[in-house]
Amino acid sequence: MAIDFSASYPAPPDAVLALLTDEAFLRDRAAALGGQAEEVTVTGQVSTVRLAAPTAGIPTVFARFVGSSVAVVERTTWTPDGAGHRGALDVRAEVFGRTVQVTGERLLTPAADGTRSTVTGTARVDAPLIGRQAEGAVSELVAVVLRREDELLRRRLG
Repeated sequence: MAIDFSASYPAPPDAVLALLTDEAFLRDRAAALGGQAEEVTVTGQVSTVRLAAPTAGIPTVFARFVGSSVAVVERTTWTPDGAGHRGALDVRAEVFGRTVQVTGERLLTPAADGTRSTVTGTARVDAPLIGRQAEGAVSELVAVVLRREDELLRRRLG
């Protein structure tokens, strides 16, 4: 399932990237999502977050299979992209031996009022028969995560 989310921030791309690669911000983001950051590492322009993500709000058809939380590993690798930055996104979880994966990219580009952030990607669920339905649910969860992250970024950037 496709993922597409855009937002603007009142700061230059370097300032937005500095927050997105800050350990304290990444821990605060996990907490804002109701999750527990178990490990956060930032090495150069690569951030890895391992967290226990709550499953509250997922469709009931899937809730019985996943329990109250799911272990998630999120890795973002940033590279310069002209006057902005490009982040390769890879988010994975294992649920009953099945892989749930979100891949995509985030672009931070200069805009008249600061930075334009665009996230695009796809959700894939390795589950026969219910994969497409599960991918839709994962895409909806990603949208919730991005909206909450957006709120946190706006508060931090002023």
